Amino acid sequence: MKKTILYSLHGFVWLCDLSIIFLVTLAGNLWAAKGALVSTVMVLGILLWSLVIFYSGYSFIVPKFFSKSRYGAGVLTSLGMCLIFPLLPHMHKVLSAISGNGWLGYSLSGYVQVFFLSLFILAAGMLLRAFVNWIENQQKKKELENEKLKSKLMVLINQNNPHFIFNVLNNIDSLILSKPAKASETLNKLSDLLRYIYSNSEKDRVSLTSEIEYIENYIELQVLRLDNHVKVLVKKDISENIRIVPMLFLPFIENAFKHGLVDNEHPLNVKFTTGNNELIFECVNFVNFASNSKSDSGFGLTNIIKRLDLMYPAKYTLKIENTESAYSVLLCIQTDEN
Repeated sequence: MKKTILYSLHGFVWLCDLSIIFLVTLAGNLWAAKGALVSTVMVLGILLWSLVIFYSGYSFIVPKFFSKSRYGAGVLTSLGMCLIFPLLPHMHKVLSAISGNGWLGYSLSGYVQVFFLSLFILAAGMLLRAFVNWIENQQKKKELENEKLKSKLMVLINQNNPHFIFNVLNNIDSLILSKPAKASETLNKLSDLLRYIYSNSEKDRVSLTSEIEYIENYIELQVLRLDNHVKVLVKKDISENIRIVPMLFLPFIENAFKHGLVDNEHPLNVKFTTGNNELIFECVNFVNFASNSKSDSGFGLTNIIKRLDLMYPAKYTLKIENTESAYSVLLCIQTDEN
């Protein structure tokens, strides 16, 4: 819990306590009977007494007993404090009674009233501490859930990245001897992609425009590898302020290159559209009959679905169609931005 909120709670409790004490003394005509100076000292004394009881419950009884599930000891300690505290301001009267000289006007009814008042103040301190503990526990649980979620996402992302990187490295290896200039260009493109991956993979959100640039760089890598014998059409009709979870779309496109039929006669079509608080991603490629049975497989797609479930629960729809002639992906994600 933030300190400002905690201090505000304590301040509110003590403002109420001081107000009640003032009203009680005012109703009892204490100011007129005792005088302003004496009455002020008495009010401050009562306030100090209230503080001691309150923080005994807040700082001692709850942490020492109730937080450790020692409920019986906590209840007995609370009752014992409330039985003893009313006697402390009148200890001279108690000593007088013990010595046989009487209670000097200290009545049983007055003691009972102060006992219940002490019990009320002690309970208020204990309840405030219990409330603070509950808030802190909820915050810790939320932080723990966030850490677990981030850990899951990082595992999934890191499982995707090596698959993509190894593919590109294999491509570069095949170009080094036959086409060293193209291998160098491909290596530079790979460097740009790796820089993007490692600077954005741990972020919760990135801009949609930067994600599309990342995808276009990947497509350029594939075009270089295949010696410009492929055709990819990327269409964009997007809003500039959309932010998304990074690296959601590449596995679909990678899957198209790996299992689909992509060349100049069979272009790969990729489209991004935003509007009405929705992002629509479409990816359609022709089917390579030899690998058609495997086109919807792949570790990357499984991980992307897991990431969508984690980051967009009940906020996305994914439709994949695999026919004899084409393989299509339609992903719709609800966004907060217009």
